[in-house]
Amino acid sequence: MRNIIFIKGTYLGIGVLIGLLFSFLFFYINTSKESALVNNSKYVFGIDVSHYQGKINWSNVKESHHPIKYVFIRSTMGKNGVDSRFEENWKMANENGYIRGAYHYYRPNENSTDQFNNYAKKVKLINGDFIPILDVEKPSKFGKKNLQKGVLNWLKLAEKKYGVKPMIYSGRTFYNQNLKAVLKDYPLWVASYSSKHKVDHLKWDFHQFTEEVKVKGIRGYVDGNDFNGSIVDLEKMCISSSL
Repeated sequence: MRNIIFIKGTYLGIGVLIGLLFSFLFFYINTSKESALVNNSKYVFGIDVSHYQGKINWSNVKESHHPIKYVFIRSTMGKNGVDSRFEENWKMANENGYIRGAYHYYRPNENSTDQFNNYAKKVKLINGDFIPILDVEKPSKFGKKNLQKGVLNWLKLAEKKYGVKPMIYSGRTFYNQNLKAVLKDYPLWVASYSSKHKVDHLKWDFHQFTEEVKVKGIRGYVDGNDFNGSIVDLEKMCISSSL
């Protein structure tokens, strides 16, 4: 009986080791293989990340063949949500020399002042960081006017605190239908997974043109973004004092 238990235990141990080995190989392959170069040299390229990418190996990201100059990082969601990877990603992006930006995911049915306070509590901007960013993607159950009012309130609170005009992120169609009329004067980061001619009618600063970029050091896919200007112009999108 003891021999049988020993044999079963041995097989179980071998099975666990094999499982761990396959897990390691899967992780290694999935974080070391990169997609073909997606950047158009006319634009300055960057990515955006959140906890959905899991733990990022930033040293490997630095070895990527993609010409990554900046990283947008999700910080907060709604009135009390915090991205579980924000602090780590925020710190590591800076230490690895990337221009970094923190964006708040707007929940349209929650109080906009509470949402801004959530962002302000977590996000401390320093010289060289991007201006604050508000991600708006969903309609409000209280109607379009209420959505616009809440979004404008968030943006105005951010401008008052940080001393710079914030940037808005949204999908092309949603922006055109719900936000463009009242946000034309704000910097725009637009998502449109298509050719540039689809956003020609917009005065965009950043274009999220794909959600299928594979970057060394990151599991799964990340979004790819183009900046509509030079690296000097890009630096003008950053704040110039610690806040």
